Amino acid sequence: MLTFYPRFIRTFTDLPGHLSLLIHAWNGCNMRCYGCHNDAELIAQRPIPHLQLNAEQTLERLAGSDTMMDAVLFSGGEFLMARMAELECFLGRVRTIFNGKIVILTNGTFPEKLRRLLELGLIDGVHIDMKLPFHTLDPKEDADVFEAILGVTPSARLCRDILASVELVIRHNSRLSQVRTVRYPLLSEEFFEQIASYVGQLQRKFDSIVPYFLNPYFPPPR
Repeated sequence: MLTFYPRFIRTFTDLPGHLSLLIHAWNGCNMRCYGCHNDAELIAQRPIPHLQLNAEQTLERLAGSDTMMDAVLFSGGEFLMARMAELECFLGRVRTIFNGKIVILTNGTFPEKLRRLLELGLIDGVHIDMKLPFHTLDPKEDADVFEAILGVTPSARLCRDILASVELVIRHNSRLSQVRTVRYPLLSEEFFEQIASYVGQLQRKFDSIVPYFLNPYFPPPR
């Protein structure tokens, strides 16, 4: 069941050129990434019944926000971990009460859900993390790299899914989307060059305006 963290965040920076409302789903995450800022409150900790909002309560709070905000961002954890039927129903209702843009943040591990939401027009953009050069790494030989950055045991399926999602976002070609990488201090510059090169090839292939950002690493607060 979709549940949400009750603290909505007003942001000018997460979606450049827009005043957005950032809403975190409290449905966990399938990764434990190095230095994750949301781990302590939203991932490692189970939802607290008297604090969490259900989908209906979240919609009630969101209603009317488009008079102050022109976009809403749904993050996590991993927002797409929810069941597809729930995602379709919830985002469809967001469309009916919110006149601004709808963007989701994802780690890319659910390409079919992402494809479906884009095809249905339930989202206007996607911010997707490409944390490693998945096209060059071997899940067996480079397992230590995956585990250090993603906190999970890698597989060929994981790599295929994330690369498929990155391609979907770039091909969809929304100016509200972005592909981004954190400059993790554990990785050498070669990793970031390989990611940028791969994204650049897709941008040229699909004549896409979706930007790529290499973002600085900020340690989580203690």
